[in-house]
Amino acid sequence: MKNYFGIVTGTLIFLAMFVFFSQIHPIVLFDGDDWNVISDARVGLPKWGGWNPTKVLPETFFPICGYISAYVVMPIIGDYLSSFTITAALIVAAFITAYVMMFIFFVEKVLKTDNLSAVLLGALFLLLHFAVFLQHNTQDNLYLFHTTDADCYFNYILPNMLNAALVLLIIRVDITDKIFNRVNLRSVGLFFALYLAIFSSVLSSCILAIFIFAELVDRFDMKNFSFPKFFAQNRTLFVIEIFWLISLLFEMNGGRAKSMAHEESFIGLVASSAATVLHSLLFENRGAALLIFAAVTIVYIFVKYRDDKDLSALRSVVKKFLVCLPLWTIYIILVAAKTDSTYALRPDVQFGFFFFVFVLFFTAFAFWLKKFPRVTFILPILAFALLTWIFSGKRTLCPSTFNHVPEKVCVQVSQHIIDQIVAADAAGLTEVTITVPKGDDTDNWPHPLYMGKNISRTLHAHGIISRRIDVTVVPDITLNEKFNLPTK
Repeated sequence: MKNYFGIVTGTLIFLAMFVFFSQIHPIVLFDGDDWNVISDARVGLPKWGGWNPTKVLPETFFPICGYISAYVVMPIIGDYLSSFTITAALIVAAFITAYVMMFIFFVEKVLKTDNLSAVLLGALFLLLHFAVFLQHNTQDNLYLFHTTDADCYFNYILPNMLNAALVLLIIRVDITDKIFNRVNLRSVGLFFALYLAIFSSVLSSCILAIFIFAELVDRFDMKNFSFPKFFAQNRTLFVIEIFWLISLLFEMNGGRAKSMAHEESFIGLVASSAATVLHSLLFENRGAALLIFAAVTIVYIFVKYRDDKDLSALRSVVKKFLVCLPLWTIYIILVAAKTDSTYALRPDVQFGFFFFVFVLFFTAFAFWLKKFPRVTFILPILAFALLTWIFSGKRTLCPSTFNHVPEKVCVQVSQHIIDQIVAADAAGLTEVTITVPKGDDTDNWPHPLYMGKNISRTLHAHGIISRRIDVTVVPDITLNEKFNLPTK
């Protein structure tokens, strides 16, 4: 791809995603997790026995986002909550842009399409992330960039983007070919990205780890196999796998994993989780239709073009991703059985499945595009039709907030909380009782009774109040009516 063409394409993707996450469905501070993690930065290393031992990426980038919003953006625009939304939108948009651009480079270099076709397929690729769960004439439709709160954008969306982008990089660039033999910006940057990807989330890092395993399987030659030689030739890939297994060991011994353990029969839980997960993946979205199209094309390619050297790269991609898809599904079923099967129904958890399906689908699509080049003429029409279908007024996308509370309401509630604490600080008080909407009956989630200390720490760390104040949280059901929130 020519430099100027790539810059224009990346800029347009970034601007579109920034507008989406800052204006259409803005990322907002709202619940107890948001107010806690945004100022509670961890050391950027895995921690044995910690609550989230391996979540280095989310638990460092979220606080970094908070400090940038408070000390860089807020002095410019003068509003604390809007500053956070803008900063978070910039970060998420940048990760998604990198992810989509890696896909475009993959289509162009590996599937050997021209610049224009690669960009148009990239547009369709991005739009499918918003369309795969859409239902007719409904509101609050899920999409693959949807999650449950601001904190989860950093816990799931960013790790998903990073791991998938690295897969798309590794599939077209052989990282075993002396990349790490030299210390330069490229090798150091890639090493750091791999570190953040592995130590991000075990639900996201599996995307990279499973692909690396498929890559090793593809390179395996039984006729001339020697493990020492095979290991030496693929040392970088083996090191990635080893570190991922270490990350799993850390996570299994973490506080969160232990708190989610079950006493029921694990075999029974696997069976029930498999039924739940497979039904969701295959029957509650349009991914199955894409997979069927890919499967029919793949069979055609392997039957009729088995020995076509021009399609060797395409066949290689297909083989690897056909290994990845069932392995990812098995992995998520096992994780769901260990935790909670309904957890695997979230789109940000299911992302890996659809990523592999999308790549298979567009690999098949690229085959037909090469066979019938004039199909390129309809690609802009397909992209335009998909865009207008997604944003039709007959259906709406779901806010990435707890209980699907509208983002504007979340901002109003958060501003109500901030105003009470700022007023107490201005009055010179050392303690204050604040009112929050009535939440659930357990700990008043999404504004738990224990959040007072966390929000006071965050506002002080971000320079909104002059000192930490002892904050007591009191639920007030009249606020639910004021802000049009449910009472349960």
